Amino acid sequence: MGGKVPTAEDIARADYTWITENANIILFGDALGYRPGATTAQRAPTICRGTTCSIGFGRPFLTKNFSVEGVELKVLSERNGVRLVSEDTSNKHTENTVFGGWMKYSFFASQATRYVNEENPNQGTTVFYPYVLGTSTGQNPSVPMGGAQWLGFVVGRDSSAKDQLDSFVQGDAAIRVEMGQTGVQADVRFTDMVNKHTGATYGDMTWTGMAVSKGGFARRGADDDKIEGRFFGPDQQEVGGLFERAGIAGAFGGRQPQE
Repeated sequence: MGGKVPTAEDIARADYTWITENANIILFGDALGYRPGATTAQRAPTICRGTTCSIGFGRPFLTKNFSVEGVELKVLSERNGVRLVSEDTSNKHTENTVFGGWMKYSFFASQATRYVNEENPNQGTTVFYPYVLGTSTGQNPSVPMGGAQWLGFVVGRDSSAKDQLDSFVQGDAAIRVEMGQTGVQADVRFTDMVNKHTGATYGDMTWTGMAVSKGGFARRGADDDKIEGRFFGPDQQEVGGLFERAGIAGAFGGRQPQE
């Protein structure tokens, strides 16, 4: 008699556990908090170093603290070889909804958390933040003649969603690297972006000519106009990152197409 055939969720959980146990890089976006009745978000800046991030002056987040134990998990679909997964969990303190992209050596996600405990002065506040975890070699990807490309998707949140936990924006992501005059350069492009909750559509977003150094790239115009990414896995076969622009903040990732 054979054993139980693992479901897509079983495989995803095993991959998630492996990633968190082996990750050497974590990227965390700024936390954006929406208090009941507020029209704008309060921003808590995030600082990351290696496997540890601190939001504001609060306790640090560690890669080893991430877990899907006791979480309601659904593999919703697969786009460009990257699984789209939803996570839902609740306790006496919070309600949490996560939409993320799960790969082999890294994952990226956008999380919304609502504080529900009546004893908490922040009761009713919804906090959103994106993050990326993975194993990085710290090396730049090789650039063949004509460049190289990674395909995946983006998951984010429109600031107008405020306290809606299940509102998220999804679109396609293409990350391309080429050899420029000063070294390896990366371009990132998001297309076909749509709010899965409201049906609203958004214009394409593009960042071009970003220098790639030690396996990463970044560009910062302002708190609400920035992008950061890292390459993950052997031969840098995966990429993941964070972004914020035009009222949308989130995470993205992709894999090199399999031959």
